[in-house]
Amino acid sequence: MFCTSCGVKLPDEARFCSSCGSRVASATSSGVEQSGDPNQSPAPPSVSPNQTTPEILVAEDLPCPRADLEFRKKLLESYLKWQTSQELSNWLQVIGQDSRGSVEEKKTRIREHTQYLSMSPETFPEQTVNYLRLLNRTDILSDICVALGLDSDGSKSTLFRRIYREVGYREGWFTPIKDRSAIDKLTVLQFVRWYPIIRWSDYERDYYDDFADEMIEVFGEDNVHEQVPVAHGSILKIDFHIGHPQNGGVGVEFKLPANNNELQRALGQIDQYLSRYGSNIILVLIPHRLRSTEGVLFKETLRRKGIETVMKTPDFSSIAAQRAA
Repeated sequence: MFCTSCGVKLPDEARFCSSCGSRVASATSSGVEQSGDPNQSPAPPSVSPNQTTPEILVAEDLPCPRADLEFRKKLLESYLKWQTSQELSNWLQVIGQDSRGSVEEKKTRIREHTQYLSMSPETFPEQTVNYLRLLNRTDILSDICVALGLDSDGSKSTLFRRIYREVGYREGWFTPIKDRSAIDKLTVLQFVRWYPIIRWSDYERDYYDDFADEMIEVFGEDNVHEQVPVAHGSILKIDFHIGHPQNGGVGVEFKLPANNNELQRALGQIDQYLSRYGSNIILVLIPHRLRSTEGVLFKETLRRKGIETVMKTPDFSSIAAQRAA
């Protein structure tokens, strides 16, 4: 097989590319089907600097994830609608089927042989991200929203996240918020973990707008507040306060540290957040500028303080593995 990032030929059993270091994912090894792109090699990379599949929270009192076949069929038909004849041929090659024939013949063959409809709930979100990445145009994403009965207005990243959030709703990972006056840490945490980062940056502030947009869609504009002082007259502000501005609420703080000094400074700030929020704090850690051991140790330090840490990286961590953790 070949690396889908750099094209180097690799042994069939390889898990990482010996040339560029990218994770190797194939239809046979991961159970995840990859569709084609006419401008690239037939199977797109399962992860990229602009893609992440978020962590998933599954608690005992949440519904058990299950496949929604009708929902999956609507998504599949939306993908097929926008594929060119060459893209359909590439898709068929990836799933090991005859790539010849008319457009309708190719679509029929894909419907009959795709694994997309029968994937487990744990692998289905990852493949959905792969397809949405390939179809990442505002008009296409808007059309998919219409097919799913969702609001079709918004930016490209907003539509992308809206479709992906619907996967979480329809496949039973979590349920839409019914009572926005009763927001607690567990409720906020499941949406923060599911939240996909579409655009990566080395500047923390670049992540705020998209995250605020997502939280407002979920919890409502009245319950999402940015840069809230942790105490009256304090110059220290938490990035996001989810909930009523005066009554309780959950604090969400983004951190993009580059070294151990910045980690230590972050710990000092977090101690002050604890005095305001207690354990109702969620820290979103973007550790791509850190050594891996530094990020792990930082997360463990926060765990001992009772703080939930959600790590967002371009490397895919399977939903099934995180559910079992």
